Amino acid sequence: MKSNTRLLGLALAGVVALLLPLNADAICGSSIQFQGHPVSIVTGTDAGPSLRANFWTLGGGNPTVGAGNDNGAFTAQQDWLLNLGDGTFAINGDWAGNSYDGCPDAAQPNTDLQRMVVSLSDVNAAGNMTYAVACVHRDVTAVFQFQFDAVGEGIALVPALKAGIANSVRSGTEATITIATPDFSAGHYTDGSTGCELLSVIPQYDVWKQTTARGAPPATGTGSNDATGPTWQLVATCNTSGSPACTVTTTCGATPPGCDNYLALVPHYNSNFTTGDAASGAPARVSAISGNVQAGATIAVTPKPKKIKNEAGGQKQQD
Repeated sequence: MKSNTRLLGLALAGVVALLLPLNADAICGSSIQFQGHPVSIVTGTDAGPSLRANFWTLGGGNPTVGAGNDNGAFTAQQDWLLNLGDGTFAINGDWAGNSYDGCPDAAQPNTDLQRMVVSLSDVNAAGNMTYAVACVHRDVTAVFQFQFDAVGEGIALVPALKAGIANSVRSGTEATITIATPDFSAGHYTDGSTGCELLSVIPQYDVWKQTTARGAPPATGTGSNDATGPTWQLVATCNTSGSPACTVTTTCGATPPGCDNYLALVPHYNSNFTTGDAASGAPARVSAISGNVQAGATIAVTPKPKKIKNEAGGQKQQD
């Protein structure tokens, strides 16, 4: 029964896609359809209020609404993510069907070099950020010129890895922390096109820091994984290639008893998109947080040298 429902949903989705109206105000002068079905189904989201998503042309998008070549002010829920009716969704739209920002041809006149990227982010049952990003090339001979089904059997949102700490070195009252290079490959999908490689689509990652009073836990609950102040502070943007090493330094100060520091990561996609939703203005969503790094005033008191007698009755200094 579920299989039959899926087939019906896919058939209806195909009809809807082919009948997408052209908007006279759209930047693209002719239809440039994109889709992610019938093979590649988006899972790991209910496409509800917590979904944050963007699409853009590789190297040509801009998170600022009204600039670049991307979905602009149109959210996935209202426009380009199609509900198939069985808990799954499909990417489905037309660059000429709405007044999106710009057009693929404006970003790259050579259609053979055009690439389109879609990013999605949500929250799983444990309250942790999930993400997926897919990149495909343009085929002007096809009805759907950007075919997201070419990435494989599905686009599944996956949990972001916990922020890892490779090293921590005390420097005065502060700590210099080296972040372990994250691996975002689990949520990266591609049709194999040149330019759609992981380091091209996710060239960087943002490091966010949460500082609490000594012994106080990090913030939890609804909205705690939104990259916003005063809970979170953006402290670095680093290369996913791992070079140079990514480091951040705490800012606890010397006033006792010091502070605790927790780090989280955000994939920093091509064209400066993140796990935020540019259309709605929803902020980036951070990964699971790192362990605690303490900084500030010295915790332990260094013992003073003591003098003890030796067997000959003299004295010697012992540290």
